[in-house]
Amino acid sequence: MERVRRPLPPLPAPSPLAPPEGFAARLASVGATLDDAKLRALGDYLARLLAVNEQMNLTAVTEPDVAWERHLLDALTLVPLLDEVPAGARLVDVGSGGGIPGLPLAIARPDIDVVLVESTQKKAAFLEAVAEALGLANVTVRAERAEQLLRGQLAGAFEVVTARAVARLAALVPLTVPFLAPGGLALLVKGQRAEEELAEAGPLLARHRATHERTVPTPTGRIVVLRRAAR
Repeated sequence: MERVRRPLPPLPAPSPLAPPEGFAARLASVGATLDDAKLRALGDYLARLLAVNEQMNLTAVTEPDVAWERHLLDALTLVPLLDEVPAGARLVDVGSGGGIPGLPLAIARPDIDVVLVESTQKKAAFLEAVAEALGLANVTVRAERAEQLLRGQLAGAFEVVTARAVARLAALVPLTVPFLAPGGLALLVKGQRAEEELAEAGPLLARHRATHERTVPTPTGRIVVLRRAAR
């Protein structure tokens, strides 16, 4: 796992948070089914996120039941869209922040390699520490800007790229699509104005040889699904 330059002080180890009543049913309603071990790992991650949030600004959501909905359910709505992604594939999460959606996806899909891109050193240190604490051997943290990484070997190296709450699509497309190999998927978590942002980003899609496949409504927003041209 890539080391970051400014390590976090010792990571708190609170008891894992239990999912709120009905959470498993809500997961099933969006096409995601996780076993008890994965749900416990998600609760462990969320407990650490909220504990460290008292030291740094990782999330504005501090109520555990609300965080299960707004963060974990929001991230896990991407799981069914990964059905076509085979074991051994690579996913990059741009602007990971506190780890959403990258860390929940790494828990849900331990068979794929997940790279978390977060340029803020303290946040990157948290991501690395929590991945190590949870034993997520499929997670790597890169404490660099996406623009910098795209000038190196990671350009065109991934089957999937994700991003949530990073920027409007017109700014986000150049930061995400170039990470994709031909035929790769961009899964971009947006709000209710996704269609407005798509119209604005139209010229950027053409420039980066990407097409809009569909927009998936979720209980917490919209997922814009883009695909990079095969060749």
